[in-house]
Amino acid sequence: MAKPFVFNDETRVNDRGFILLNAGIDLSRFKDNPVMLHQHDPEKVIGRWDNVRIEGTRLLADPVFDDADEEAKKIMGQVDRNFIRGASPWIVPLEAELREVPTLGFIAVVTKSELMEGSVVSVPSNALSLRLSSRDGKLLETGADIKLAIDQITINKNEPETMNKIILTAEAAAALAVSTEPEGPALSAAIMKLAAEKKTAEDALKAHLTAQATTLVEGAITEGRLTADKKESFLKLAESDLAQAKDLISAMPVKTVLSAQVKPAGDPKAEDRTSWDYMKWSKEDPRGLQKLAAEKPQEFEALKKAYKPKHS
Repeated sequence: MAKPFVFNDETRVNDRGFILLNAGIDLSRFKDNPVMLHQHDPEKVIGRWDNVRIEGTRLLADPVFDDADEEAKKIMGQVDRNFIRGASPWIVPLEAELREVPTLGFIAVVTKSELMEGSVVSVPSNALSLRLSSRDGKLLETGADIKLAIDQITINKNEPETMNKIILTAEAAAALAVSTEPEGPALSAAIMKLAAEKKTAEDALKAHLTAQATTLVEGAITEGRLTADKKESFLKLAESDLAQAKDLISAMPVKTVLSAQVKPAGDPKAEDRTSWDYMKWSKEDPRGLQKLAAEKPQEFEALKKAYKPKHS
């Protein structure tokens, strides 16, 4: 049995100036008709290819010569005697991109292609004999035709170092604390930091507004301007528009504290205490004042707040 032939080695740049990736080669049509030609001549069918496979970086196939054909027998003898060792694929490039290859710089890499046929040739495919055609079947014979076809399907531009280059104004660079031509990771980190700082500021502002709204509404309830059942609705209003909430609450009258009108039970000397202020309570009925503070703290606070000393 003849040794397998190498159709392609993806570690080498072919004479057309690009690298062909084995994993991207569509073999389905070829396997349906694995014809073996001599020097890519469709009039010279000399056998078929079996066991087409990828091993490491190489695309391999086993030759099966048509021993009933004199030309095929002649070439088979040359192969057996080690005079011919080269094979060449007929490839249709479909997709390509520029990649940086150590010591070679940026090289076109064909990432997707289709294998049409394989030929026994005198020179290996990665050296001189690779045959190419376009999607519409046009044979690409000249170097210019081949370069144009590869350029048309190359994803990246011919100047990868400047591709997608980001240039910021001096003001934007200063705000982000990066250079005017930042690398992608540095710019991404700066944007993420700015977003985190923005969220922190928004959370702090929200907490401040909530605290102001709570102070305003609870004070209004203590003063009797609002009843407790209105607390949530006024909190929402104050959080969204503090000035409007203040205006509405300030226009509401302060209600008389009802507990101040209640006469202590069992006290024959009890009198109407509607007019009592904080100081009067403190002097005349300190225990009643303590009870008011314990049982009705909101009314107690309103009483304290309403008290104004006659002189300092």
